[in-house]
Amino acid sequence: MTKIMRAKSRPTGTFQIFFSAMTVALVTYAGTTYASPYQIPGLTIDAKQTYYDNSNGTLAPKISLASLPAGTTQLVFAFSGGVITDGSNQLASADGLYSNGQTPYNFSCTNYGASTYMGVKIGCTTGIDPAVFGVFFDPNFSGTPADSLNFRSDSGISQDPRTLDSYSPSVNQPFWIGDGYTGNDVYGAAVSGTQQVFNIPTVPAGDSLYLLLGIGADINMADNQNSLGQGGSFSGGGSAPEPGTFALLTLGLAGVVVSRRRRY
Repeated sequence: MTKIMRAKSRPTGTFQIFFSAMTVALVTYAGTTYASPYQIPGLTIDAKQTYYDNSNGTLAPKISLASLPAGTTQLVFAFSGGVITDGSNQLASADGLYSNGQTPYNFSCTNYGASTYMGVKIGCTTGIDPAVFGVFFDPNFSGTPADSLNFRSDSGISQDPRTLDSYSPSVNQPFWIGDGYTGNDVYGAAVSGTQQVFNIPTVPAGDSLYLLLGIGADINMADNQNSLGQGGSFSGGGSAPEPGTFALLTLGLAGVVVSRRRRY
């Protein structure tokens, strides 16, 4: 399927993003306390957001990982909401699926030509549009970064790379996030499966590491719904595999609705 790169007519519509309730646990392991998961408040991904230069969308901001709790080596994510990626006026989930289970688009090696972010090389992205992808970005990286794995819905790979329990991307390599859970969830459905773990790569001493978020496989950002897109929040947890003590703190983030109407 080809996403035609031209202006498209679209009926007036309402776009909504929803923040779901989240839970934060304090974990004590081997005498050290971590915030697990670690939440960065107010995180959103615009429907036109990508991490590639030269796109016709919005360049993703750099999210510094320097402020994570000491000893944190893993992140977890939890995204909800929806994005319109073309003139169909249909919302797709963070896993890139319509409510009927169909995939809007699959694209291979998206990179907008230069395959750079702010002039620094990053790998190309293969997967579903408009699913959420990320990059652990080192602005001092040199050499040839790895491309993403094949996260297309029709990859035919067993086990489906979108459903792995954990990921260990290299620096400047795009990786799948989706809604952050092992299930392939359609728009409007509750998340399913278990929460996936993302191992943070190490960088040379003196280098800084950032997180980039975007709809990484999309080849044409211009026809996406131009409002706050893949709504949700992300959080990162400590590296303790067998925590000894959990103190649960529930954060009610209910009832947040953002609506915007546009006419094309």
